[in-house]
Amino acid sequence: MYRNKLGHVMKVQPVFVLLALCAGCAQFPELEGREAPSVKSAPYPTLVPLSTSFVPPVDPVNEASEVEEELTQRAEELSKKADALQNTSND
Repeated sequence: MYRNKLGHVMKVQPVFVLLALCAGCAQFPELEGREAPSVKSAPYPTLVPLSTSFVPPVDPVNEASEVEEELTQRAEELSKKADALQNTSND
């Protein structure tokens, strides 16, 4: 609820309903006749089954083991770099 300057309680909800009704009454431009003549004579696009357009499902167990191997390798490489940095002398 919202209080106006006079202290009257006003509900905001009816204002939103009124705005939605006004937006629904808006006039949109006519699109008929604005397309190029080539669009009217264009063939309908071929439909592709959804099963062929999606990527095959990934095996989560196999995917997890690959990620784990990559992370283990990266951890070992970073550990080697950290050891090398710690062993350098500060001259």
